[in-house]
Amino acid sequence: MLITLLSVGSPKDTCVRELTDGYLERIRRYSPVAVKAVRQEPLGSGSGTDAMKKEAQKLIPLMEGCYNIVLDKDGEVMDSGAFANFLNKRIMSGIKVMNIIIGGPMGIDTSVKKKAEKTMALSRMTFPHELAMVVIAEQVYRAFAILHGLPYHK
Repeated sequence: MLITLLSVGSPKDTCVRELTDGYLERIRRYSPVAVKAVRQEPLGSGSGTDAMKKEAQKLIPLMEGCYNIVLDKDGEVMDSGAFANFLNKRIMSGIKVMNIIIGGPMGIDTSVKKKAEKTMALSRMTFPHELAMVVIAEQVYRAFAILHGLPYHK
């Protein structure tokens, strides 16, 4: 199964990119993984709702034919073990591509949430979208570590 981290905007901070890349390399030992980004709308261009709608128009075509998880603070909260089991069930079910969708600084439009199969929260706290990329990459790697019995997850 290809796991795609699909985000609004790309991390600009080199530390964030390096951390994310490190986890992606670890994930590749167990599964193909990719990062795709759609252009973030300028924050000063109208209301935040308008920006999110424009970003949604770019995200929705990339969701077609995939199993889609939207990261949102109001989604289901899972611990790492539950996420590992969830990921394993998707792998065993034969899903070809799973998108994990990370919104931009304004959040993510309702139309994207409605189209997704799952809405998941990293926490009830709100994170900058760049940090969310690092956290979900680490959790995907942790899930594979759990599934393969590695000492990484203690």
